[in-house]
Amino acid sequence: MNGKYLTLAADIADELENIQRVIERTEIVSTKAVETNDDAYLDGVAWNLHGFYSGVEHIFENIARG
Repeated sequence: MNGKYLTLAADIADELENIQRVIERTEIVSTKAVETNDDAYLDGVAWNLHGFYSGVEHIFENIARG
């Protein structure tokens, strides 16, 4: 495999790990939002969802630059 593609694959793997952490945090904060009925936790959910979509966007940008 070309070194360029190995680098791309490694970058994607790293970003997927980051996305997984964002998903885990989102689940925690979402549960707290439901349990406490505190809108501040919903802000945390929104922020983490933004992080999720940003991570996916980075993956597609890296592929496009490929």
